[in-house]
Amino acid sequence: MRTLLLVCLSVLLLASPSLAQKPRGQSETDPSVLTEAPVEDLVDRERTLPYLAYTLGELHYLAYACEGPDVQTWRDRMVELLAMEAADNGRFRDRLIDSFNEGYRAQQRYRARCGVEADTERRALAHRGRDLSEMMRSAYFD
Repeated sequence: MRTLLLVCLSVLLLASPSLAQKPRGQSETDPSVLTEAPVEDLVDRERTLPYLAYTLGELHYLAYACEGPDVQTWRDRMVELLAMEAADNGRFRDRLIDSFNEGYRAQQRYRARCGVEADTERRALAHRGRDLSEMMRSAYFD
């Protein structure tokens, strides 16, 4: 049941107050993710899930780099995503894994050190992941 995973990811991101808090002055929705179009038109599993995997990869790198190698929270969420959305080996599973790895590498190239900027980036990424999960959840359940 892939929709169950989306609900779980959404709840996870909402339950991570230090990461999922809305930065002051930021609107409730990110205009780069959500538009005026109906949700059904926006939800494209072939594009949204790889973008979510990419975001999880970015979050995994930041957690790994800033909190240490024992922090596997976001990698574990990726494993759950794969189990629910791409349990069978195949091209889509490989695409999700590649997206996760590319997100990890992108943050690795971009973020040289931790601190206030990294914490701000983590909150923004958690917010993006929550928006993506909520967008997909609402398309299936509302």
